[in-house]
Amino acid sequence: MNPETVRNYFDNPRVVADYAAAAEGVGLWNSERKVFEEFIPRGARIIEFGCGAGRIALGLWELGYRDIAATDFAPNMAEAAKKIFARRGAKIRAFALDASDPNLPEESFGAAVFGFNGLMQIPKSERRRRAIRAIFGILKPGGVFVFTTHDRGAKRNAAYWLSEKKQWETGSQQPVLDEFGDIFYEGDHGGIYIHSPSRGEVERALAEAGFEILLSKNRSEISPEPPAVEEFSDDCVFWCARKPEFTKK
Repeated sequence: MNPETVRNYFDNPRVVADYAAAAEGVGLWNSERKVFEEFIPRGARIIEFGCGAGRIALGLWELGYRDIAATDFAPNMAEAAKKIFARRGAKIRAFALDASDPNLPEESFGAAVFGFNGLMQIPKSERRRRAIRAIFGILKPGGVFVFTTHDRGAKRNAAYWLSEKKQWETGSQQPVLDEFGDIFYEGDHGGIYIHSPSRGEVERALAEAGFEILLSKNRSEISPEPPAVEEFSDDCVFWCARKPEFTKK
């Protein structure tokens, strides 16, 4: 999967419009609010990756967080977020940035957020691991990384992944896919890519980067959600990982 294919999808004006509607109409999920308030100190300097049109960053602002940078690798998304923040009076910085860029400023933030399964929309496992390592680098010691993923081991999806496994074993999987766990399907506005990891896959990537895992729990276990959120997103896994106070040199 070419990263430009993913970027072009999210730069599509119709997709941007959908995300803008969610930013102003859906707002924070109950589960997001609980996790953020539990793990992110109110005075933390926060960077969000994959901000879309600013739904989560705006929600953090409304919770009282004040030092927020909202970034997205799709420039049109970052521009939409910037306009929404200005209209809502939220003093949030918004700009285009690729989370897998290895040149991010080191030890600059107390918290990083990658919501709505955005980390898993980075194609190829090495690029995702590179993003996790880069995020580890920008966090101050003791800083936290909060993100969500799908769960390939969820019972409700067992039949789908059994079928996919057989296709990979026979070489009959979609040619556009790079790795088992990849999904590429047609949405309302074009092809959508996402990787559905196993929990072990995420745990290994976090450990490789140096993180300590504080939370790994399904959204449905954290809080019930209103119908608008249930329609907006399937159940997912919330992760919170911490950069140790003292790291090995």
